Parts: sequence; C-alpha cells; structure tokens
Amino acid sequence: MTTQPYMLPAPGLWESRGSLPATPVWCEILPVTLRAQRVCHIRRGQDAASAAWQEPQIPGTHPSTLVRTRVEEVFGARLTPRRSVIHSTAWRYEPGSGADGRLVLTYLIVLPPWGGRKASDRAGPWDLEPVTTVAPARSAPLAPPERIALAHVLAHALDHLALLLETDPAIARALGRPWRQALAARVRRPAGERPPPLDQRLSA
Repeated sequence: MTTQPYMLPAPGLWESRGSLPATPVWCEILPVTLRAQRVCHIRRGQDAASAAWQEPQIPGTHPSTLVRTRVEEVFGARLTPRRSVIHSTAWRYEPGSGADGRLVLTYLIVLPPWGGRKASDRAGPWDLEPVTTVAPARSAPLAPPERIALAHVLAHALDHLALLLETDPAIARALGRPWRQALAARVRRPAGERPPPLDQRLSA
C-alpha cells in the first residue's frame, strides 16, 4: 500500500492570532473500488447522497496518519498493503455562514475489488455506487469554481489516479492492469518530456 503524505505548514499557522479564530481542518475520505470492472464509490449509509465521509483533523496528528487510522478501523483487512492506495488528491476552502469556514483535505482510498453492492463493516452499512463520467469543476483565471459537488471531487481524484498509474511505479504495481483499464478514458498525459513506457521502468 502506498500512502502519499500531505505536508502541513509549520505548527501555529492555523492557530488563533489575536482576535482571529483558527481555521478548522477536515479530512475528506473517498473510498473507491472496482466491481465488474467499473469504478464504484463506497459510500457510508449515514451520509447523504451528495455528502462525503469527512473526519475532523486532530491537533498534533498528521492528516495522512488520521486518514489511514480511520480507514483501517473501518475496513480492516480490506486495506491490503499490496493492493491498496491512500493518496492525497486535493484541498479546498469551504466558506460557512458569516466568517466561518473550513479547509478540506481530500484523500482517495483505493481498495481491492468488492464482491456485492452492499456490505456491512464495524462502522455500519455501505453502498457501492458506480462513478459516472463527470468532468472536474473548473476554476476561473483568478477565482475558484463557483460550485464543487462530490461528483466533481471524485472526478478530479480519479483523473489524478489515472495520471499516477502512468507515472508512479509503486501505485502501478499496487493497482495493476484492472485499474489502468477502468480509468483508460481518464488518462492525463504529463506535459513536457514523456518518460519511458511504464512496463520498461517496472522491469528495470
């Protein structure tokens, strides 16, 4: 299993300074798997259809450590070291009412193929929902997108995973051909110099 760390700024950056409140940080956890060669989002039964699994950041704990701990608590042996990936894919600021707002760090969790449409773990029931083809939300030259839905966040994360399958040997080994085929339509070629074919790098 590969885990991509998300580097936070130096301690104290988000602490209160004078009358300014700290900005809350939340970790957004997006578990996905393959079922019948289709990418599916593993959604908690208690979450609304438009909501994602989110956990508040614990002070003094690295977000990647928090996410892996929560995923292991819920999925247990499904998070196999050789066939799973935990990867930080994005961040966004979500404004609240008035001056309130929060910073959301998104993590894509790739789990081995799942057998049925429903499952029950220690955290309760789960639904497997096929991911539809939706383009990521696009920003303006000087502003973020006006609206970012869960489908947009998933699309961005899967586009990024498709790129990693082309450029990251560790992730390519963990996920292999089934995921490359499932994400073939999402492949994003890197700009600039193109690296040697992946099979040549893996055999080197």
